[in-house]
Amino acid sequence: MRAFIFVGLFSLLGGLSSFAADTPPNDAAIQQRIVGTWLMNWMVLRSTTTIATNGDYVRYDVGNSAHSRTNRFEGTIEIKDGLMINTLKKSSVTNQPVPLVSTNVIIQLTDHELEFRAKNESRPILWERVKQ
Repeated sequence: MRAFIFVGLFSLLGGLSSFAADTPPNDAAIQQRIVGTWLMNWMVLRSTTTIATNGDYVRYDVGNSAHSRTNRFEGTIEIKDGLMINTLKKSSVTNQPVPLVSTNVIIQLTDHELEFRAKNESRPILWERVKQ
């Protein structure tokens, strides 16, 4: 019984030290990691977003063959308190209100993928980095 408690406590402490070692990067580090071109394929939409070092972005959305219109969006992405703040400044969609600010929760960020969700949504969005 003592051995079981000791192993359980050791596992718990080992897990806690691992968690502490995996502290999330700061906002500036995240901001630099998102620089580049990202691709999203979602049902009938293909989207390419290119983010500059200052956070400015250009996004092109292209529909499938039935919806082949291309839309262009421009804005700024800022990482603040671990959240991804998207400020849409220009849109080729005529009924799109601008400026429009949306807040996103970053779920995962690797060298190859950025997964996030709108702050008030549960459905994640996955961007894949375009190899350069």
